[in-house]
Amino acid sequence: MKIKFKKPLLKLLLWVSILSLCLSPREAQAEPYEPPEDRELELRPYFEPPNGDLTPRGFIIPPLLSFLVPGADQWVEGQIKPAALYTGGGMAGALFLSQAKKTTPDNRYKDFAWQIYFTAGSLSLYHSFRTALTTRIPQGEFTFMSSTPEKPSDLLEAPIDLSYLGRWTTLLPLGLAAGVFFFMTPSKSDETTAASLDDAFYASSVGYMTGVGEEAIFRGFVLPLMYYYTEDQKLTLGLSSIFFALSHGLKLGHFVTAFFFGLYSGWLTQQNNWSIGEVTFIHTWWDVMAFMADYTNHRKHAFLKLPTISINF
Repeated sequence: MKIKFKKPLLKLLLWVSILSLCLSPREAQAEPYEPPEDRELELRPYFEPPNGDLTPRGFIIPPLLSFLVPGADQWVEGQIKPAALYTGGGMAGALFLSQAKKTTPDNRYKDFAWQIYFTAGSLSLYHSFRTALTTRIPQGEFTFMSSTPEKPSDLLEAPIDLSYLGRWTTLLPLGLAAGVFFFMTPSKSDETTAASLDDAFYASSVGYMTGVGEEAIFRGFVLPLMYYYTEDQKLTLGLSSIFFALSHGLKLGHFVTAFFFGLYSGWLTQQNNWSIGEVTFIHTWWDVMAFMADYTNHRKHAFLKLPTISINF
């Protein structure tokens, strides 16, 4: 998100974020996610190894390998269908990326191709981690994660689940983002024009993949992993937010914004009993608004085009 903020707006964003996090849980408690027992029983076999071998699996190296090579751990575990989907997605992203380097210097095409690979790898990492948890929880490890076995398909559906709009914890950050990105973001270009449908298509697709992929990694993997090692919620929030901010670059504005976004998302994930559906919804639409504002104020029109519709009489 390459949005340039004026100092007063940055301060407003920081103070609202701090205020949200400082609210007492009794005064502003997000409604926790509590899956029905039958739902939990339905999802548990999805992550369990098909051969029934519940020998404790590695929860760091296999997920990271699956991120680099989408589907890697799923092939090893015999989870054929998800393995094929993740590997297929990774191959599609790699193919588009190779074609982008040959045909055009436009960075949006390359970004789009990378996001396909990144999303496939992120979901494969998340799947691998959850498989490891199904073998670790019976041993008394990661018991705080035992009631939230969200499938990767649940994460893919989260950005279009409009029920989240009924929660103040969703409306607060998205309302703030709308105000900052669309009404208060200054223009730095002499060629400022209204965003096109092509911009909307590109922003929506990349925002969707970014929101799903980053939440699968940072709140679905990094956050519970850090809590497992520290057993301290505040320290976990701080460390995971720093890690999230570093992944977005070292420019001060980007770093600070990403840090507080990570802080809020981590807090909300913990409040929702480690469910990441709501933060995936927020992250997706936050990015869509950020990209649209960026394209309106700072960039040329999107390279990726909507299909041309021709009507002949």
